[in-house]
Amino acid sequence: MSMPGLPPPTHPSCSELLATDDDITAYTTCWPQWTEDVRLDDSLTSAAYESTPGKLRAFLKTGLALTHMRFGESTEERFREVRNAHLGFWRTSHALPVSWSVIAFSAHYAAAARLAAACAAAMLGGVALVGAVCLGGMPTKAALVSLELSGVEDIFSLDTSGLLTLLTSMQAAPGRLVLLHQGELDKAARAARAQGLVCFEECRPPVLAMPESHIFDLEALAFAQAEAFATIQTKKSQRPPDALYLSAQAAVHARLYDSAMPTALLLTPGCEGFWLHSGLTPEFFRMRQEALGLL
Repeated sequence: MSMPGLPPPTHPSCSELLATDDDITAYTTCWPQWTEDVRLDDSLTSAAYESTPGKLRAFLKTGLALTHMRFGESTEERFREVRNAHLGFWRTSHALPVSWSVIAFSAHYAAAARLAAACAAAMLGGVALVGAVCLGGMPTKAALVSLELSGVEDIFSLDTSGLLTLLTSMQAAPGRLVLLHQGELDKAARAARAQGLVCFEECRPPVLAMPESHIFDLEALAFAQAEAFATIQTKKSQRPPDALYLSAQAAVHARLYDSAMPTALLLTPGCEGFWLHSGLTPEFFRMRQEALGLL
């Protein structure tokens, strides 16, 4: 059940990324055959979806729609050539989505909004093959609902060794790895970077602040943020929050750099199911190449 506007999920899990005439490389990408043995049955996500209150699903859908509004889509392949006879140089630039992406998270990860934000960024970046890997057990119900609404159908349960084997087998084509955890996946992160794989990590829950809690749906926010919900503070603290929940009027008039609370992300009522990972955008899932020369 993917959100309108998001690229459709790829299932069965095999796709082709074909190069243009200007690029001699072509990638054919699919999950290794052995992953079928560790693929989660679709009935698990369906059951999680049906057992989650419609109100909570609606907040997450709103968050995904807001993500699409925030970023738009960058699904196309772009090739540009510039020739400057006056300066005597030429330049070309080539940009396109990576072939695959793995969103890996620990078995207790239950922050529905943050998982959905990671999946949506990959989808909006144009990645044809997006897979989710739960490390060390079965995903939480909130994680399954998030994946279902985000349109990610390739969901696997692996241990750290299995994840590294999967990443190694996929490296013939360019890809990206996203890790959502609280330290449990440090070994996987180190190994992935040692392989030269581009990786994004959320390795601690965000700190949230909410001066006016009565104007927000706290049940929805607990579903969206899981363990981070416990960090909500009604008073200013020594550590600046990663997100500040305010009324719409207060958010519009907030100073950009409040010396007491320099928070970049301000969220208003109705946005409980939305999240932005700092540094994780659709552009993270795209690769670029430039060529320069003399005329």
